[in-house]
Amino acid sequence: MKSIEFESAQNVKIEYELASVGQRTVAAMLDVIAFLIYFIILSLILGLANPFGYSPDGMGKMSFVILLAIKIPWIFYNPLIEYLTQGQSLGKYIMGIRVVTISGERPGLREVFTRWIFKGDFIWISADPFAILIWIGIGLIGILFAGTSERRQRMGDAMANTIVIRNKSSMSYSLRDVLSIKSQDNYTPVYQNAIRLTDEDMLLIKNTIQRVRANPNTETKNFAVELANESARLIGLEETPPKRLEFLQTLLQDYVVLTR
Repeated sequence: MKSIEFESAQNVKIEYELASVGQRTVAAMLDVIAFLIYFIILSLILGLANPFGYSPDGMGKMSFVILLAIKIPWIFYNPLIEYLTQGQSLGKYIMGIRVVTISGERPGLREVFTRWIFKGDFIWISADPFAILIWIGIGLIGILFAGTSERRQRMGDAMANTIVIRNKSSMSYSLRDVLSIKSQDNYTPVYQNAIRLTDEDMLLIKNTIQRVRANPNTETKNFAVELANESARLIGLEETPPKRLEFLQTLLQDYVVLTR
């Protein structure tokens, strides 16, 4: 499982799983299927005799103009929908993935249109079947590129400095997790400034403690140390207590008691 870390507003690292090539491919196929349904229905409504081509006579040329008008929404579908929905097309929404910048922010117009240029959707302007084969070829190259890329980026992602991630972080957070922490009767909080932290911080601390206990390898221990150091800084401590995990547990209990 490949993942990437982003830093939250509280300067705490949150890990997200990168979307797999398979998930991205299925999402793209779902988008194409949705377009084909739209394309066929609209062609039938407009009475096009040959929705996938045009004849050389005058009526055929008129049909091509209508076909072009039908195709334009699809041609600009991906950049516009990804910009308006913060990185998700219909297919990506169904697959639970989205486009973000390398820093974890929503993509802007520059990013989405850079991705679009390298996707080749503008080729649909042509009615030549050979042009469609070129479009399919570009898609296959994109799959190959993403499959060999460290961050699973296709060429358009690399040029736009974007990645595709799963919507949910690899650590599952919910308010229920916080409320499930039992408070102690007659407990006096050790760190009164624990209230400076947020529910998100506490959930991250809770999940980190669980990860260290379940899988005490070097990576999880180092992450717990970094989290303890950052948490100590946020609550105003000059030094982090030497027993990092115990410190995080105390912070967690203090926060629950102080905010209930």
